[in-house]
Amino acid sequence: RLYMNWLIHELKPYIDENYRTLPDRLNTIICGSSMGGLMALYGACVYNHVFQRAACLSPSIWVNPGKVLEMVARANIRNDTCIYMDYGALEMFNHVANQESLISTSHMLLTKRVNLALRIVPGGTHCEASWEQQIPIFMDCLGL
Repeated sequence: RLYMNWLIHELKPYIDENYRTLPDRLNTIICGSSMGGLMALYGACVYNHVFQRAACLSPSIWVNPGKVLEMVARANIRNDTCIYMDYGALEMFNHVANQESLISTSHMLLTKRVNLALRIVPGGTHCEASWEQQIPIFMDCLGL
């Protein structure tokens, strides 16, 4: 919560004031990988009034799947929200809770009427090189 509050109350306003941006929700997207992917999911759910779209690459939802589900369940998510979420096929079993957490989180997002693009990346691993290859795919899924 501290990081996200800093991001939306200090960093984003600074960027919007000093650079040519379209600061409205429809043009504000959050993206991250691993713990950053979890933060992107958190941003899209809890700060949905700020972020319309999110790319969550290999989000670390396994860290506390119960809290993630609770967060999504409580979130007031608008039905125009679009989330891309993926995991590499070769990382799916790195943590015991990975597969079940991904399935239950995806299901909860779908019950919230989120436009969810869920993908298992063939041959994908938990690393920057794998995530970099997903950029054109998630950009297309998010309509960018």
